[in-house]
Amino acid sequence: MSQLTREKVGVEIDAVHRDLARLSVDQLLGTPSALSIADILESHPIPLRPKTLSFLRKAVKGAADRDEAMRTERLLFGCMDLAIEEQTASLGDMLRFYSERGRMIIGSEKVPALEVVPWLQVQPDFDKRAEMQKEMSIFLKGIINPMLLGILELSVRAVTERFGFDNYARYSEAKKQVSFAERAEVCERYLVDTEDTYYRRITPWVEEKIGRRFEDLSRYHALYLMRIRRFDHFFPAASLKENTLQTFQGLGFDLSSRTDVITDISDHVTKNPNAMCIGVNIPGEVYVIMKPVGGLADAETLLHETGHAFFLSHFDPGLPMEYRRLYRSSALDETFAFLFTDLIENRAWLETVAGLPRTEADSLIDLFRTKKLCLIRRYIGKFLAEVELHEKGNIKDSEPYCRNLHRATGFVYEPFGYLIDMEPDFYALDYLNAWAAANVLRTFLETRFGEEWFRREDAGDFLKRIAAAGRRDSVDQVMLEHCGELPHLPQFSDGNVR
Repeated sequence: MSQLTREKVGVEIDAVHRDLARLSVDQLLGTPSALSIADILESHPIPLRPKTLSFLRKAVKGAADRDEAMRTERLLFGCMDLAIEEQTASLGDMLRFYSERGRMIIGSEKVPALEVVPWLQVQPDFDKRAEMQKEMSIFLKGIINPMLLGILELSVRAVTERFGFDNYARYSEAKKQVSFAERAEVCERYLVDTEDTYYRRITPWVEEKIGRRFEDLSRYHALYLMRIRRFDHFFPAASLKENTLQTFQGLGFDLSSRTDVITDISDHVTKNPNAMCIGVNIPGEVYVIMKPVGGLADAETLLHETGHAFFLSHFDPGLPMEYRRLYRSSALDETFAFLFTDLIENRAWLETVAGLPRTEADSLIDLFRTKKLCLIRRYIGKFLAEVELHEKGNIKDSEPYCRNLHRATGFVYEPFGYLIDMEPDFYALDYLNAWAAANVLRTFLETRFGEEWFRREDAGDFLKRIAAAGRRDSVDQVMLEHCGELPHLPQFSDGNVR
């Protein structure tokens, strides 16, 4: 083999991520692919070789400057992430196969496993939602959980036995360069500080919409609650794409004339219901894919995913691959996505773009804020549960998940659901950091450019300057540099949020 270099490793990592991204696009569109994840990884072996990890560890120590050390560390963690992917690829392919073919039988109705969440979100019958919980528990226990547990066990074994970390939490801390103990302390305080407001806001909403007392309601009913359908008639399918185009065009991002951002919002039957923004080439080829479900939920989803696309498509193409393709944390990516999702609580956007009357806009804003507080607390519960799970080392124990999620949200989380609700890489923390940063970024935009910042090209220029640096800096560094403030989660009250 020819001499190993940082550049050669980087080219291979970029290539494998590009191929994996194309595979994800095909899977979301429901287009059959002859390749599997294992096939792609096998065709790019350099990042997976033990000698590559040894080479990169030495290169980090011998780096000429801080930038070279940072870039080399990105390559090192990029290789380790791909090695974990290689270990779990076969189980991942099996999981996808059974998830795509699973069916839940509710009465005379057959609900595909991938469609369970959207089905629950619009199912008004309490008893049918309860029946779905029973069906899903059987499906998870008998089919899905053994594969999910296998994936988790292989991931933990890789980071401990191959990479030398004490546990998966220490691995993720090292990658993200944060202290989970410090973040957990902040999260605990937030739960305490918002608890009274949370229950004052959510209890009447739960009891009005679900028609039952809040006590002992499962998360299956929470899914129905969180889908705000009362305002769907203001967000018809016919105006979905136009409203999104109008929003981003005001910032100088004309999606109708760009060939680098491909948006697919078709609803053909084979399409995966999971919405996603995928960067095949970053920048240069970015996909926004979603399967519409109707109404406000579509507007939220398309704004969120197009926010991702705005960020990715404005990276400086001259940036090193390590700052375009790889990241320590996805928090900055998600910050842009949440910034645009939060237009749902921007009165000017609701009135001038979506066409809501003032009173309806105010009602929607109030409900949306309650929903956001519930989601933030839910993700705090997930983060705290995942930390506890990996610190204790008993990954078969669902108790920390059930306890932390119940404490955070008030809903009951069943034991069989803990594995499917866990995401790799402590992604729950990235979401929390992104909500905190989006809160600061939105306040800055509204202060400098006004409530209608989404109509200002100079506001777009400001956001493009942030995006130009790609994923080089942490979300804390970016917010401090551009907004003069570190991220912090919104402080809710009964009447407003900031």
